[in-house]
Amino acid sequence: EAETAEEREVLRVLRELTDLLRPQLPAIRDVVEMCVAVDDLVARARYAVAVQGEVPEVGLDPPIAIVHGRHPLLLAAQEPVVPFDLALDEEDRTLLISGPNTGGKTVLLKAVGLAAALAQSGIIPPVGVGTRLPLFHRFYADIGDRQSIAASLSTFSAHVRMLRRILDYADGATLVLLDEIGSGTDPAEGSALAAATLVSLTARGSLTLATTHLGTLKDLATHTPGVVNASLQFDAATLTPTYRFLKGVPGRSYGLAIARRLGVAPAILADAEARVPDAERSLDMLLASVEERQR
Repeated sequence: EAETAEEREVLRVLRELTDLLRPQLPAIRDVVEMCVAVDDLVARARYAVAVQGEVPEVGLDPPIAIVHGRHPLLLAAQEPVVPFDLALDEEDRTLLISGPNTGGKTVLLKAVGLAAALAQSGIIPPVGVGTRLPLFHRFYADIGDRQSIAASLSTFSAHVRMLRRILDYADGATLVLLDEIGSGTDPAEGSALAAATLVSLTARGSLTLATTHLGTLKDLATHTPGVVNASLQFDAATLTPTYRFLKGVPGRSYGLAIARRLGVAPAILADAEARVPDAERSLDMLLASVEERQR
């Protein structure tokens, strides 16, 4: 009973204090909103300083240019981060990024999307001076595996469903991020579907970044205006990624070379190399010679 009486007395005192403050409610509400606004701005400013971000120029239309870009989550991990510089020309609409696994292609896709989304949210992204970001009305990303037993979706059908949604709504004010486009099915049919999708998005003016391991897609840029190849540099001697972004040059996948380094039997690798189609082998040799010239 004493504890109950104490609670009643506490509530009585609080009610009296509240009654005293109630006439000042508009002023108190304004003060709280002002404190929240100041706290919000301070947090954004502290984040910009923490990531060494610079205010980007935000334009209504492409092109896009990112200087000294970094992925926000990589910065939060306190590990050394290799920045990237990405710039597309006025007529470029689709960037097709190829290269080996673990080379940083997906991280690059996400970093570009996050930089644009942060800037449009009023948060200075981890980018450098000279960055220019278009104003996007829609963001679409097909990254990762959305297969579902419950929804009767295989890996490929999940990708196709997302592609259909993107193709239904994408326009000139849309950013599209497609990871491993055309994967999960027969390579010939997957390449054909991927090429048709990229050509359609390019024609609409959507800004599209796509990654791929499909060799036939690397040829798309040679005969499709608005599509440009790119890769992330890979050290062929040590078979380790450097995470350096290279525009205009497709990358090699290094699949067999990585398998050799991981200890796959030489006999199996020799058999695998003999089974690589002549066209793929010629393309790989061409890319190797380009890399050697660059070095």
